[in-house]
Amino acid sequence: HPPLRRKPLAAVPRHNVNLTGTELRWVVRGALGAPEADGGRADFEADGRRYFGAAHVIAVESGRTALYLALHGLGIQAGDTVVLPRYCFYSLVNVVEGMGCTARFAPINPDTFALDPGQLSEFMDGASAVVVIHPFGQLADMAGLQAICSARGVPLVEDASQATGGRWGRHRAGVIGDVGVFSLVSGKNLQTFGGGLITTQRDDVARAVRARLRPETPVSAERVQSAFRSGLQRWFLTTPLGHRGLMHPATVVLDTLSPDKLTALAAETRTPFDTTQPISVLSDAQGRLGCMELEQLDRRNAIRRANALRLIDGLKGLHGLILPRFDASAENTFNAVAVRSPWARELATKLRRRGYDTRPDYMEFFGGTRDFIEDVIYLPNHPGMCSDTIDHLSATVRDVLRPK
Repeated sequence: HPPLRRKPLAAVPRHNVNLTGTELRWVVRGALGAPEADGGRADFEADGRRYFGAAHVIAVESGRTALYLALHGLGIQAGDTVVLPRYCFYSLVNVVEGMGCTARFAPINPDTFALDPGQLSEFMDGASAVVVIHPFGQLADMAGLQAICSARGVPLVEDASQATGGRWGRHRAGVIGDVGVFSLVSGKNLQTFGGGLITTQRDDVARAVRARLRPETPVSAERVQSAFRSGLQRWFLTTPLGHRGLMHPATVVLDTLSPDKLTALAAETRTPFDTTQPISVLSDAQGRLGCMELEQLDRRNAIRRANALRLIDGLKGLHGLILPRFDASAENTFNAVAVRSPWARELATKLRRRGYDTRPDYMEFFGGTRDFIEDVIYLPNHPGMCSDTIDHLSATVRDVLRPK
């Protein structure tokens, strides 16, 4: 084999804000002042119904709001028990506890990162709902989970935020369970720079959600402009120019001089979820961007999927690296390629110095029990990467982990 280049041709971000020229022009207009987009949200919801094959699609201000409304639509009230994967996003716990409910944490399968149907039954007594995540865009075992929930008469909610566009058989992620919820923030497969979606086939759930939203108040023009400005900044910092010239050098310096500060930059502010606050629906300007994003979703997901499968194949058999397992018959979206390693932090530092950005785990364990002990990092995977870059990344990981 030829010697490995120490660095790729250009620094590679972990994800990129992938925008077509049309989308970029729309975001610029939004950053300069919310553009006229009458009917944008309604069009987005209609396009969503066709894309997901859902009877109802409702676009709101955030993913957290979408989860709250989904649970509210199912009749979940204060004092009820909601089962969550104990390896999950803090925002799920935040919403459940903000509703006055008890969060009960069930085990996950450490190989798939998803809720384990083989251990779920013992956590179902007295439960009013179960929330499942499709972690990192790898579809959970929905057949096993549905069988348990159906037998108990307990509704199943899908958090498909990282699996937008994924498919299990004929069904899209988000319409397999009773209700699906999506976050549309920057970095997701479908992004409107803030926002959330609710998908369901159940008329009763949709009626209850819409009743809670009356009167419909769209996100303010000021918030929309701020969201588009932030999105435009994120787009630039993940372009070759912005990442290579600004973001990557800054992260390398921080990683060398103050690793804690670098980690803190990725942390989100954990504000309590207040169910009494006014709720907004998605703005028309963001809805119009959502329509454009839906047109590109399958194409972008196909690139992510090809990249992820090539990368995972290139890393097989490597000592010290535990690769994710997934249902190969499903159309997984691979929002991230998450790997476990006892040397994850060292691997992340060395990859960053060789030009590859990574991110520490933003999922965490709740309930005082861990299903695996290794740290998790996310390797780069996005539509801006080509097969040569993927091959160089896998060779670099092998070089870093090779016994010295």
